[in-house]
Amino acid sequence: MNPSNIDREVIILNAIKKLIDSIVNYEMMSLVGNDPESCILFNSSTHQRFFNIVLVDFLSCTDRKAPIKQTSYLGALKYVSEVPSFNVGNSIKLLREATLRFIDWLEQGVEVDVWLPSIDTQTTLNISRISYLKMCGNISKHNFLRSVGVAGELRKTLAENGVSVTMEDSLLTLADFYERFHTDILNYHSSTIAEFLNDIRWGIYEYMQPEFRRSIVWEGGNPPKYRFIYPDAVTSRFAKECYWDLMNEVRSAPYMRKFTVTKLLKFRY
Repeated sequence: MNPSNIDREVIILNAIKKLIDSIVNYEMMSLVGNDPESCILFNSSTHQRFFNIVLVDFLSCTDRKAPIKQTSYLGALKYVSEVPSFNVGNSIKLLREATLRFIDWLEQGVEVDVWLPSIDTQTTLNISRISYLKMCGNISKHNFLRSVGVAGELRKTLAENGVSVTMEDSLLTLADFYERFHTDILNYHSSTIAEFLNDIRWGIYEYMQPEFRRSIVWEGGNPPKYRFIYPDAVTSRFAKECYWDLMNEVRSAPYMRKFTVTKLLKFRY
């Protein structure tokens, strides 16, 4: 399979839309308050854990054996926003802005005071948001015997912040790290992250509306039947399936309305 640029775009947009839809919805969370003071509340701690697991997939790379060249989802989304195939009347605007805002937020380094009782250590960690979100997501996903790689990352992070520990101590400290960065800090940031993801989802919806209107053909009947006219450049069978999925799903607006999270949940960590 040798996908064209438009094939790759359709495939990645469909994949990202499905990832976001799986965690930004009312089964996962409740949206409370009024803009600009809204926030989300997970329906349970299990939903928060699942949110982190899917989030770490979104912050990672596609499989090297996937139908497109291996890439990070955010990197691919940034490329789409810079070289869009379906842009009409600047319909890409929200998707481009939401993507760049999220990337900038994720890459920012923060200082976090941490108490690690397993090694009797109080310290301040300088760490990027994307780093601790991915580490917590992997801890959420795996048993501690499958988290040795994360323990290695934690050991390196501690060393960069002046705390030297053995690999065994780092494994012992995973639970302390998780308590601080998942249970505490992810809970604090979850509303902001959900806002970023929801804006990206709305960005995909708005971006694809001109293409949806171009491609759909109504054929009558009760209930009405319809089909889509594929762009000429969408050539592979897999890309055509993804295109149909994408067009079919952007018939309706995203599950959650656009919302703005309270600034009280945006100034720490």
